[in-house]
Amino acid sequence: MYSYMKGQLVSITDESAIIEIQGIGYRLHLAPNYSLRLPAAPAQVMLHVSFVIREFSQTLYGFLLECERDLFEKLLNISGIGPKLALSIIGHLRPDALQDALLTNDVQTLCKVPGIGKKTAERLLLELKEKALTIVHQETSLSAKAPPLLQDAVSALVNLGYSQASAQRAVTVTLETFKEPPELTMLITASLRNL
Repeated sequence: MYSYMKGQLVSITDESAIIEIQGIGYRLHLAPNYSLRLPAAPAQVMLHVSFVIREFSQTLYGFLLECERDLFEKLLNISGIGPKLALSIIGHLRPDALQDALLTNDVQTLCKVPGIGKKTAERLLLELKEKALTIVHQETSLSAKAPPLLQDAVSALVNLGYSQASAQRAVTVTLETFKEPPELTMLITASLRNL
């Protein structure tokens, strides 16, 4: 139903953010630690959203990256995983870390997420392993069509020793916090905070 929301960030807590769009305040639930990745209010933001309808609730969930929103929706299709646990996974494991855990059958990494025990971790491995290569597809394919500023910033972070996927994610998240394209050095410095 909704793909994204772009508007004024009015307030933010550890669990949710309120975005005002044309005089209406929308409350979007966030993954743990997500508030650290958003700019301080007031600021213009764009969040990809998932609209979850349950018997007694209709809830919006917000994500900086489209692949995180898509991952959230994939997780909801797994038996025994609801929105709260799906948010916990996204808040504690970046998409590339989850992908690595799935590809290497790393149950221990999955069990570090609050709310996930061994049985749930094994179910995740079973149901998501074949989809693992698509989890960060959007992020890793970004460089081919990325503007020079983004490519230069990613290249600088890779030269500092960060992985390509981590660098792309950090720069993409950071770019979304600027209203206008920043200077390269400013983008690199700000992106280091998101690594």
